[in-house]
Amino acid sequence: MSAPQTFRASPGSYVALCGVLSVPLAIFGWAALLRDRFDLSLLLFFIALPVTAAVWLAYFRLRIDDGGIEYRDLFGRNFRVAYSEVVSLKAHRVRGRYSAQEWLLHLHDGRRLRINLKPFPREVYGLLCEQIRCAA
Repeated sequence: MSAPQTFRASPGSYVALCGVLSVPLAIFGWAALLRDRFDLSLLLFFIALPVTAAVWLAYFRLRIDDGGIEYRDLFGRNFRVAYSEVVSLKAHRVRGRYSAQEWLLHLHDGRRLRINLKPFPREVYGLLCEQIRCAA
């Protein structure tokens, strides 16, 4: 890899999350048309749901270059790590009320850095595995 590659949330992530959060807006709009009146504050609330989700997804960024990985998410996890510091990238299932997949960068100093790869295009995992050792 010669040129740095910067990834943002994939269009599918926007469609999935914002689409689901737009359902209440569609139901509200349909109900307002049938009743010939609507509550403006409720309309603004239902518009804010998908807009907030879009802003949240827009904040995700992953930059991959020859030296390492730079990651940013909404919850304050901003880091840059060199490939030489990384032992492996492992994915595992988080059990609980809902099952989810989580990716962890295991570093030589014992730290684990969590990366949310779900919003990014699928090719990102392959690019990371070219640079560091990946395990399922």
